[in-house]
Amino acid sequence: MRFFLRPFSLVYGAVIFLRNLLYNLNVFSSKKINYSIGVGNLSMGGTGKSPLAIYLADYILSIGGEPALLSRGYGRKTKGFLEVKASSSSDLVGDEPLMFKQRFETSAHVFVCENRTLGSDKIRKQLPNCTLLYDDIMQHRKISTEFCILTTPFNDPFHRDSLLPAGRLREPRGSAKRADCILVTKCPNEMSSAESSELKKALSRHKKPVFFSRIEYLSIRPLGKTIENIQNILLVTGIADPSHLIEHLNQSYKIETISFPDHHAFGKRDIEKIHEKFGIFDPKDSIILTTEKDKVRLSKFDSIVSNEKTPWYYQPMNILIEDDVKFKSLIKEHVRTI
Repeated sequence: MRFFLRPFSLVYGAVIFLRNLLYNLNVFSSKKINYSIGVGNLSMGGTGKSPLAIYLADYILSIGGEPALLSRGYGRKTKGFLEVKASSSSDLVGDEPLMFKQRFETSAHVFVCENRTLGSDKIRKQLPNCTLLYDDIMQHRKISTEFCILTTPFNDPFHRDSLLPAGRLREPRGSAKRADCILVTKCPNEMSSAESSELKKALSRHKKPVFFSRIEYLSIRPLGKTIENIQNILLVTGIADPSHLIEHLNQSYKIETISFPDHHAFGKRDIEKIHEKFGIFDPKDSIILTTEKDKVRLSKFDSIVSNEKTPWYYQPMNILIEDDVKFKSLIKEHVRTI
């Protein structure tokens, strides 16, 4: 099938090449944002941008900075510039910005705006000392950040992929030159030196520093009813790639899954379907588990999810970066301290 789609990929690639060329020649203007860090990828979703944004905000706070995340708010039913509150609805602001805000509450600012230039100007006026974070910046050429991190997953790095529709790349591999470093995400805990060396050699062709990161799963947390001795899990996800989480959970529990598309808007029928399947589980040692991102989209059903009848839990996570001292040293000069 990929072979027959390659002609369409060539047409798509030509359009993207022309667009990027016009930006590079300053035919299309790009606004440079001081004290800003962008996170992006070349492929379609699931490359670990959200946990990296959380990592960056944590680091900015630790050195006395004021992080402010600007996102377009994918999947929201609103338009324009909005500040995200912890009590906001994912329908109004998008799931990832809301997850970010609920993680940090008052210690970090979160905004959504489909026009990144307008949003950046409004944030700078409101928060002149902040460090701006952008969660999906590679394809948004109207904004140029001081530092840009390109993420790519260990199991599906961009240099082995093809342009849409034959592959999953939104941009040609050569666009990696616009990044300031490359972060390989979702690395296995037991990654061999041969694996990392081979991948680093392939990615170093783009003449950018290459770093590796892995997911750190934190203790699962209850949303309502708790279970003392958990043995069985019904995992409910609406993310691009739950395979890494499933692999992690399989080490300790018996798992069954219900998977929805990425950014799925949960409805009442979905909740009924989930509870119907959970009805066959032993209530003494079983829970329903979802991701931290899915949790914010399920908040509209708090009266069901957070009650004392059904044990709903969620899985928080962080990322750990190898050679984080060097990685943070690259970030630090782009952070404005208060």
